[in-house]
Amino acid sequence: MSGPDKKKYNPGNKTGYEYVLLADHLAGFIERGDWAPGSRLPGERALSEEYGVALDTVRKATQILRDRGLVQTLKSKGTFVTQRD
Repeated sequence: MSGPDKKKYNPGNKTGYEYVLLADHLAGFIERGDWAPGSRLPGERALSEEYGVALDTVRKATQILRDRGLVQTLKSKGTFVTQRD
Protein backbone atom coordinates (compact mmCIF):
# COMPACT_ATOMS: atom_id res chain seq x y z
CA MET A 1 0.00 0.00 0.00
CA SER A 2 1.43 3.35 -0.93
CA GLY A 3 0.14 6.67 0.27
CA PRO A 4 0.64 10.17 -1.02
CA ASP A 5 4.19 11.42 -1.50
CA LYS A 6 5.52 13.19 1.56
CA LYS A 7 7.05 16.63 1.20
CA LYS A 8 10.80 16.73 1.39
CA TYR A 9 12.26 19.06 3.99
CA ASN A 10 15.85 17.90 3.54
CA PRO A 11 16.49 17.71 -0.20
CA GLY A 12 20.25 18.15 0.27
CA ASN A 13 20.38 15.12 2.59
CA LYS A 14 22.05 17.13 5.34
CA THR A 15 22.91 15.26 8.49
CA GLY A 16 21.50 16.24 11.84
CA TYR A 17 18.49 15.79 14.04
CA GLU A 18 15.28 15.53 12.05
CA TYR A 19 13.51 18.12 14.19
CA VAL A 20 16.28 20.68 13.62
CA LEU A 21 16.23 20.07 9.86
CA LEU A 22 12.45 20.44 9.85
CA ALA A 23 12.66 23.63 11.93
CA ASP A 24 15.19 25.08 9.48
CA HIS A 25 12.90 24.18 6.59
CA LEU A 26 9.85 25.78 8.21
CA ALA A 27 11.90 28.84 9.19
CA GLY A 28 12.66 29.26 5.50
CA PHE A 29 8.95 29.81 4.80
CA ILE A 30 8.91 32.60 7.36
CA GLU A 31 12.16 34.20 6.24
CA ARG A 32 11.11 34.18 2.55
CA GLY A 33 7.76 35.69 3.46
CA ASP A 34 5.72 32.66 2.37
CA TRP A 35 4.17 32.74 5.84
CA ALA A 36 3.42 36.37 6.64
CA PRO A 37 3.51 37.83 10.17
CA GLY A 38 0.31 36.98 11.99
CA SER A 39 -0.45 33.98 9.79
CA ARG A 40 -1.28 30.68 11.42
CA LEU A 41 0.96 27.69 10.82
CA PRO A 42 -0.64 24.40 9.83
CA GLY A 43 -1.49 22.22 12.81
CA GLU A 44 1.03 19.79 14.26
CA ARG A 45 -0.86 16.73 13.04
CA ALA A 46 -1.17 18.18 9.55
CA LEU A 47 2.57 18.92 9.41
CA SER A 48 3.33 15.45 10.76
CA GLU A 49 1.31 13.83 7.99
CA GLU A 50 2.52 16.23 5.31
CA TYR A 51 6.21 15.57 6.01
CA GLY A 52 5.90 11.95 7.12
CA VAL A 53 7.47 12.51 10.54
CA ALA A 54 6.41 11.75 14.08
CA LEU A 55 4.23 14.24 15.93
CA ASP A 56 6.99 14.69 18.52
CA THR A 57 9.39 15.74 15.72
CA VAL A 58 6.97 18.50 14.71
CA ARG A 59 6.55 19.58 18.32
CA LYS A 60 10.31 19.85 18.82
CA ALA A 61 10.67 21.77 15.53
CA THR A 62 7.93 24.18 16.64
CA GLN A 63 9.72 24.67 19.96
CA ILE A 64 12.89 25.61 18.08
CA LEU A 65 10.92 28.17 16.05
CA ARG A 66 9.56 29.62 19.33
CA ASP A 67 13.07 29.72 20.80
CA ARG A 68 14.24 31.62 17.71
CA GLY A 69 11.41 34.10 18.16
CA LEU A 70 9.86 33.28 14.78
CA VAL A 71 6.52 32.03 16.10
CA GLN A 72 4.38 32.11 19.20
CA THR A 73 1.85 29.54 20.30
CA LEU A 74 -1.42 30.57 21.88
CA LYS A 75 -3.17 27.84 23.85
CA SER A 76 -6.24 26.50 22.03
CA LYS A 77 -5.62 28.95 19.16
CA GLY A 78 -2.57 27.69 17.29
CA THR A 79 0.92 28.77 16.36
CA PHE A 80 1.39 32.10 14.61
CA VAL A 81 4.26 33.87 12.86
CA THR A 82 5.52 36.76 14.98
CA GLN A 83 6.02 40.31 13.75
CA ARG A 84 9.61 40.95 12.71
CA ASP A 85 11.39 44.22 13.54
